[in-house]
Amino acid sequence: MRRLWTAARKFVVDSWVVFVSQVFELRHMWVWSFVMASFFPLTLLGFLLLFGGGSSERVLYIVTGSITYAVTMQAGLSLGQRIGGMKMRRVFDYYASLPISKVSFICGLNLNAVLLCVPSTMTLLVIGVLAFDVRVVNPYLLPVAFVLGGFSLAGVGAVIGFYSRSGQIAGIVTQIANPILVFFAPVYIAEAALPGFLRYTAWVLPTTHVARLLRSAFGEAVEGTGQSVAILVGFVILSVILVQRGLDWRGDRPLA
Repeated sequence: MRRLWTAARKFVVDSWVVFVSQVFELRHMWVWSFVMASFFPLTLLGFLLLFGGGSSERVLYIVTGSITYAVTMQAGLSLGQRIGGMKMRRVFDYYASLPISKVSFICGLNLNAVLLCVPSTMTLLVIGVLAFDVRVVNPYLLPVAFVLGGFSLAGVGAVIGFYSRSGQIAGIVTQIANPILVFFAPVYIAEAALPGFLRYTAWVLPTTHVARLLRSAFGEAVEGTGQSVAILVGFVILSVILVQRGLDWRGDRPLA
């Protein structure tokens, strides 16, 4: 038991140290980081409300879909682009020499990415509540969806970043994955509006379950909320396994 406690404490401390080091770097470019994390979700929110707004249900899907995109994509999947750039600059030669695990390193990076999503997510929430009268009914589900959504794709982003030949290729791969994870799932539209085969494949996409939790937080009657939480926890565990067993600090086995 004592050994388990020591290992858990080391993991938390190591993750926090990596997170703080990334925050110190962020202070030089936090404005642009905030703009980059907020631009697409806010733009898409305005575009969809302008051309597709109407019923309260439609507005709810647009608001929660934009939050889902901001949390899942900017926090988790965009990690691949950052790691690809760090590998190109050979930053991992330094981190590989430190007594920290790969899981702690990825966790610290992802915590920093989640922090970047907080302003854009809060902006989307304020717009939804004040401008469109969307009410938060189950507020406890918001942090659950935020944290699980941010970490559910951390492993996938890490795989893309570590195994891409360069930061440019990592960016291309993540840009290909983005529309699949957003538009092939009931994020901006109801599940009944999807083609038949996508209704089945959508259940293996974490964006589906993050959006379901957010809609439930705003009061929509969503069945299987606990199931969505369990599936997202499964994605987080899978991320840990991918990072711990499948990644190479040096990235000597490129996938693309």
